[in-house]
Amino acid sequence: MNKISSLLRDYHASVFSEHGATAKGVDWNDESELLHRYDKMLRVFDMDFYNGSSRPSLLDVGCGWGGLASRAKELGVEIDYHGVDVVEAMVEHGKATHPEATFFVGDILELKGERSYDFLICNGILTQKHNLPIPDMERYAKEVLRKMFSLCRYGMAFNMMSTRVNFTVSNLYYQNPVELLAWLLAEVSPRVVLDHGYSSLASGVGKYYDFTAYVYKH
Repeated sequence: MNKISSLLRDYHASVFSEHGATAKGVDWNDESELLHRYDKMLRVFDMDFYNGSSRPSLLDVGCGWGGLASRAKELGVEIDYHGVDVVEAMVEHGKATHPEATFFVGDILELKGERSYDFLICNGILTQKHNLPIPDMERYAKEVLRKMFSLCRYGMAFNMMSTRVNFTVSNLYYQNPVELLAWLLAEVSPRVVLDHGYSSLASGVGKYYDFTAYVYKH
């Protein structure tokens, strides 16, 4: 397993052990903050060219205990849900809670290309660096994004902390949205939507500032 994936596994296993299947159990402050991000992820389906299945397949990278599957069901969004996570206890909880979905333990970087999905999402995984050097986290993030895009048929969504803030926290990974947009357009796909139009403070769901990127196949 990738050393950064291993670090994230140990951290999130500890958080889940302490807080269980709650917002804090996946390292968000509260439920409103978590639901806000779930809703942003589910907007990956909002595009003008997707005419595939009315029940698209979705791989949730770093799925945690399967909260996105619950949110999709609550909103009436029908998806063929698949979740992958490096924390075995979270995956087992997801299996028990959502028998209609598919959960498995794994590192996205080690998945083979024999299976593809209509869409992939990654929520809250590329926002943390802990004590890692920024260049190491940047390489890891780009590797994860390239792998995600290789496994999707139509598109992917992910979020990151924005550098357009008036304070930073040492354990979080901040990305310049302009530089990320340039990289995505140059090296991943010309079809990119960057949602930098919300702030956590404005929406009343916490103190962090992030943005969501949607990248679609050409």
